[in-house]
Amino acid sequence: MPAPDQTRQSAVFDHLRHSILTGALPGGGRLPPSRALAYELGVARQTVVLAYERLAAEGYVRGRTGSGTYVASDLPDQAPAPAATPLVAAAALSARGARLAEIPATASARDPALGLLLAGGLPAPDLFPVKAWARCASRAMKPLAGELASYPPPQGLLVLREQIAAHLASTRGLVADPGCIVVTAGTQQALRTAADLLLDPGDTVWVEDPGYIAGRGALLASGAVLVPVPSDAEGIDVAAGVRMAPDARLALVAPSHATPLGGALPIGRRLALLEWARRANAWVVEDDCDSEFRWEGKPLPPLATLDKAGQVIYCGTFSKTLAPALRIGFAIVPAPLVPAFVRLRTLADRGTEAFTQATLAEFMRQGLLSPHIRKMRTEYARRREALLEAMARFAPHTVALAAPGGLHMVARLPDDMDEGEAVGRAGSGTSLWRRCGRTTRGHLG
Repeated sequence: MPAPDQTRQSAVFDHLRHSILTGALPGGGRLPPSRALAYELGVARQTVVLAYERLAAEGYVRGRTGSGTYVASDLPDQAPAPAATPLVAAAALSARGARLAEIPATASARDPALGLLLAGGLPAPDLFPVKAWARCASRAMKPLAGELASYPPPQGLLVLREQIAAHLASTRGLVADPGCIVVTAGTQQALRTAADLLLDPGDTVWVEDPGYIAGRGALLASGAVLVPVPSDAEGIDVAAGVRMAPDARLALVAPSHATPLGGALPIGRRLALLEWARRANAWVVEDDCDSEFRWEGKPLPPLATLDKAGQVIYCGTFSKTLAPALRIGFAIVPAPLVPAFVRLRTLADRGTEAFTQATLAEFMRQGLLSPHIRKMRTEYARRREALLEAMARFAPHTVALAAPGGLHMVARLPDDMDEGEAVGRAGSGTSLWRRCGRTTRGHLG
């Protein structure tokens, strides 16, 4: 009997084709008359006739007038023979490909078996504005329908770039020309694009130590040589960077909220960083991924607001304020670099998917983003306090380090505690995390 999704004709064709390819019906052999085979299989004769016609059309059989249907002697394809030795995937990679495949990456899927999402830097899924987003998606689809037959503009939809510029001006004090904004698939693509355009293999780059692992990966993938510059409670130590690699080509920094320690660059270090970039003719890539979430005072203005020489590339994202799955980020690029950024986006993927861009633009146009961020800021502050209270009660020897903002928290374990054991207990959902989860409704922002 054929499979539920397979017609009788297809079943007969597949059976005969398999018999031919495996040699059960040898080349030059005569097939049974269609009427006889139909009777044997219990199907209509027309079913067999159509199967024979399909076999002939694909070159498996040939009909001879007055004689019957015969298996072709020179088959167009053969059943593949099993490989003697399975191929090792790594052996097929180029030297460059093998190097890229070994670069650490941090993105991972959430384990649905865990009741809590304790990974740092991820927004709470229960706070995503599902209904408002759906309304905006419906509203965005109609005017976009006529554009579905063409590729999205590689720089990003103008309407979204205008909304991003307006949002930055009102919330971050950063004035940006929409013509200098390039929409990307998250901060990661913005960093990689900048690295590919501004670095040659072997160029040295400052990175914060400790710092953003995925950002390091983007730089390593471009062939950069990383110089880990110490980062403390006030962010990257610019003076140390100058001593260690004064001629570096680029610096990747998070001035408003360094990962993972949370340091924010004071004005002295900010000016020193820009002065170094000017003297060294270097670039500064500013990662401003979660600066909206600050627990002490107002969000700090971006480093780019101080840039007068056009050497700062500002990278932002909606992964923290809305959802990582949207894959929408952007870079504010100095005007002379915009054509190159747009060209590389065209070569890479022809631009970010237009429907999500249009939906986000409508969400922002309706004035929904800023209230959503305020709501998230309030709720995350509440959950942060709940976590601190739970840690004080159930893990009093674990000391949370001061963090003025961001979607993660760093804690110091006692010197006599085994780190691997602590991580394992947290991942398996011990009493601390379960009790903490009940306090915070299952998610810690």
